[in-house]
Amino acid sequence: MPRDPRPKSVKPGDLPAEPAPVARLLGREGLRPRVAVAARLQEIWKAVLDLDEFGPRDDFFELGGDSLAAATLMVEIELAFGVKLPMSILLEAPTIAALADHILDGIGRTEARILVPIEPAGDRTPIFFVHGLHGQVLFARHLRGRLGEGRPIFGLQGRIVPRPGGDAESVPEIAADYLAAVREVRPEGSLILAGYCAGTLIAWEMARQLAASGQPVAALIGIDPPVALEGDVGGPADAPEGDYGSPEAFRDEARWIIAASAERNADPTIIGRGEDAVEQAVGRAERLRMILNNYRPGPLAGKVAFICSAPRVRRLKEAANPWRKILPRSSRLYPAGESHLELFRNRSELVAQAMALCMKELAL
Repeated sequence: MPRDPRPKSVKPGDLPAEPAPVARLLGREGLRPRVAVAARLQEIWKAVLDLDEFGPRDDFFELGGDSLAAATLMVEIELAFGVKLPMSILLEAPTIAALADHILDGIGRTEARILVPIEPAGDRTPIFFVHGLHGQVLFARHLRGRLGEGRPIFGLQGRIVPRPGGDAESVPEIAADYLAAVREVRPEGSLILAGYCAGTLIAWEMARQLAASGQPVAALIGIDPPVALEGDVGGPADAPEGDYGSPEAFRDEARWIIAASAERNADPTIIGRGEDAVEQAVGRAERLRMILNNYRPGPLAGKVAFICSAPRVRRLKEAANPWRKILPRSSRLYPAGESHLELFRNRSELVAQAMALCMKELAL
């Protein structure tokens, strides 16, 4: 988890006893679901209509949209929000402003799935991105079309509804749950697993389970993974009260990151799911943090690569780093950026460049 994106009004050691309201964390009235959805819709309309100049109340068809563009728009809406709308909705709601309301209504009535199709078409080996500590895979949408032509891309986001049989209590259980979702679209055949930050541990366990079943992955790619493997997910587990890593600091930081990211990316697991959606996501992050900090990964054979920011590159190169005991000798390390946050700026440009190079060198 990044250390710095903490609300400026909250200082280490001086955290509020009660959860900081999302309104204060964002510096205004709180989450604005309709604004977030409309902004994301505008990006989609720009791509579909190949236009830059239009407003939220401009008519889709008057801007040049036809039946083919409408069909493409519905596909993109489903990919972005997980909501399936009929093309005929454009006759009733032909503007961004009107369409945003239908999308929000659809989000509220749609169960968020673990598997998120990002670029589902293609005949090359598919890649599945496992979410980080906060359960989101939104950054992966910026990788569409940037990892080679014909490369299917899927995300695995954190479960937000109860799992049949009860919540997972361990990383192996989570990994098995996610592999079941993967097999819905990839019943057999090779695949690439990629983990974002703490999600590398889940991806690692998924790869071990696949290897044990006689179906090793084509490769595992970790994007700025935890480096100590000893209770360091989300900060030092033994941090003093109020310091980075302590329960209060973790919750406050998670709350800010989840809320800000939800609005910036129109996250359909948060936006449109009720006023307590952020707080529920914080609770899920806390639970996942405890589960991950109890996991100790075992060795993994095959192609493994880590894409890391400078501080984590230095830590991984230390002779005593525990990863060195379980990484295959052929594993590769790709430096990218000076900080964790820098990796995901400018539409994840550094991640896209490093992954493209990594996959080329690994012949994926």
